[in-house]
Amino acid sequence: MKLKAPSQDTIQLSVKTTSKHFKSFELPKINIHYWYPFNVNFTYRYTESKNFLYLVKEKGYTGPNLYRADILKRTRPLEKRNGIMFNPHVFSRNMYIMDKARSLGLPTIRESYTISDIQAGFDRLGDCMQAVREQIENRFIWDNDEAWYVDNASEEWDEKVYTQATEEESNALIEFGEMYSMLNIMRKLVE
Repeated sequence: MKLKAPSQDTIQLSVKTTSKHFKSFELPKINIHYWYPFNVNFTYRYTESKNFLYLVKEKGYTGPNLYRADILKRTRPLEKRNGIMFNPHVFSRNMYIMDKARSLGLPTIRESYTISDIQAGFDRLGDCMQAVREQIENRFIWDNDEAWYVDNASEEWDEKVYTQATEEESNALIEFGEMYSMLNIMRKLVE
């Protein structure tokens, strides 16, 4: 799924089709949070036989099914709200993420913002992510004798550290990832 902003008021969404081709849609920029998933582990596909977009969970993603994505046989066309595509599960989750982002001092897609606001948001989010990572790393170091034998700049280190994350920390990291995605979308809409 690719997103471009060809004009001031529209975006172009390109998605894979069921026959492995691509199909593009021109959509209004306004209220993109009604339907565009902030979690990058979910994407839209287009079914040629039924002629509609449907949301899928990416292969290999084992995390929570945040948007209740289902198999093609049980999907329905996206709803419309005020003439704009609408996915109630995506909208609900996006609103939750935007509220959390706002509480952390990040700009959100529903407000007016500049490129410098977005950059400040990336910086603030990076600080939040680093704080959670350090909390997990410190617990890993103190609870595991083997921590002293692993290069802390390696993939092995990351794998071992993140297996020590609590459910709360894992959820925070998922939410931070969604906030990062939202900021990326905002940057595409501004540029």
